[in-house]
Amino acid sequence: MAVGYWTSTSTQACSGFEPVGRVFHSGREVLLPGIANFTEKLNKALLRNETSREQYVQPGVPVQVKGLSGAEVPDRYSGSCGPLVTSFTPEQGRKYHVDFAFQGTSSCSQSVMDITDADHPSPVGRPVACPKGQDYLALDKVKKNFLEADHERQLEDARQQEAAATSDADKASAMKKEAAALDSLGRSKEALEVIDRAMALAKGENNGDLIATKAGILFALNDPQAALTLLAPEIDNTRKRAGSQPTVQRAVILGTYTEGFVTATFARMQLEQWREAIDTLVDAQSPLEGPSFLAYRAVLYRYIMARAQNPSLANATLEHDAAYYADHDSSHYGALLRMWRGDGTALEVTAILARMSGVDQQEARAEVLFYQGAYRKFVKGTSTGASSALVELNQLAPYGSIEWIYGQRVLQ
Repeated sequence: MAVGYWTSTSTQACSGFEPVGRVFHSGREVLLPGIANFTEKLNKALLRNETSREQYVQPGVPVQVKGLSGAEVPDRYSGSCGPLVTSFTPEQGRKYHVDFAFQGTSSCSQSVMDITDADHPSPVGRPVACPKGQDYLALDKVKKNFLEADHERQLEDARQQEAAATSDADKASAMKKEAAALDSLGRSKEALEVIDRAMALAKGENNGDLIATKAGILFALNDPQAALTLLAPEIDNTRKRAGSQPTVQRAVILGTYTEGFVTATFARMQLEQWREAIDTLVDAQSPLEGPSFLAYRAVLYRYIMARAQNPSLANATLEHDAAYYADHDSSHYGALLRMWRGDGTALEVTAILARMSGVDQQEARAEVLFYQGAYRKFVKGTSTGASSALVELNQLAPYGSIEWIYGQRVLQ
């Protein structure tokens, strides 16, 4: 189970949080080594989760640490606990450990320990009672782009890893992260140069991950056909490995290349290859993300079907998911699915977004703006509504959002 962490040095309680990253527990003490290794690989490659993270905090400056497992908007079909906030004032030369502990399936706690003397850890800090629900919206009305700050931090981290790398493989891995961060920040030409150097260094190792990153960059540079050409062999190989497997194992294997399948789906969409887009989308799997990914995939499917205007392209699996999550998903994806079937969900979506904060809120709002704009244009036939959604999307500037990139091309 993964936990996301944020820190804030704001003098106002429960506000100003900036993402540190997500941490997961692979269960090495109870799982077989092979399963634990596979779990770690999937988490790191697909979700950018790590088994631990370090963050420098300025001595003498009070800091708030927020921990959250799952979504800030709870989903009854996927676990969620938190957010929990702890405040403490770090001292010069001291080292601290933040522990997010689960008690059963629906209870959790967070503590901060001074571990400078590892044999004698001592508790520090105090819990902060933070507001929940719609109060988060007011707290997060700050003039800051959380996604931009997050990708800037990832870029800096990647460059530090590259500088410290002692092998070509490690350096290529760091450069892949650097290219992804540059691309997310809208610096895609720089990103392309970096990923090409990384691929030359890697000499065929972990080529699939590098190819997926490069394909995303090519899509951002408005070359969907080049992205598809690059991805085709890796997608074909992934499908072949998954082809003869039972349903669960097939999803796991396909889930090792989520990024590639999603990028290919958007590339097919831009080229208006609707049948191929659906065939690619149905193979996009992400078992680690669970129901939330399937709900997102269903929203994307509804968009494709609205554009294709061809009922014969309907896919039974995606139709089932779209109907199921419209009635059972409590996140913004469920509300968007109900929008596609004609329900008025604008107020509901606003309330859902109000219960989110920071990066999560910005990412979700980007998705909402794009799909609402697309619904107005391609279902309701109001291009003005689509244009206004694009204006809001540009004002939001959700760096790293593929909906933002694609929206520039279809919401005009």
